[in-house]
Amino acid sequence: MLELTLLFVRHGIAVERDVFAGSDGDRPLTAKGEKKTQQVAQRLLEVGLEAELILSSPLLRSRQTAEILLEAGVASDLMFSDLLTPTGSFSAWLTWLERWRQQHDGALVVVGHEPNLSHWAELLLWGKALGHLQLKKAGIIGLTLPPVDRDPVANSQLFWLTAPKLFI
Repeated sequence: MLELTLLFVRHGIAVERDVFAGSDGDRPLTAKGEKKTQQVAQRLLEVGLEAELILSSPLLRSRQTAEILLEAGVASDLMFSDLLTPTGSFSAWLTWLERWRQQHDGALVVVGHEPNLSHWAELLLWGKALGHLQLKKAGIIGLTLPPVDRDPVANSQLFWLTAPKLFI
């Protein structure tokens, strides 16, 4: 029963809501957002962080971020889940994670939105969302979750928290 390396990655810089005519779910990454995300992906590879799966919100900005990570080789597979939309449920995602871990032991990258990702990281670290962590666009929170036979809530360890400007 191995520990799990989990990377929470916030989507890259997207077109602002107030200037985008379409729905929130259709807001794309900006050119700057794509470039920063590509740079982050390259740095992940340079430091040896590779995953078995990227699990991403289906909203366009997250999909594009996940696809950039996949194309760079950060993971070998990509899957989309409504659990990672801004209205996603931590408990439902945790149930998915427990099932996934029963059959997989590779690292996992989760691409999504704020404040969910930082709140979920806090739940995994301290058992409650305190609002102390903030994940910048294309930023990363790296956690080590205990073996699958232990509850990860309040039993996980932080090994990485960085904004992209400090990483690229």
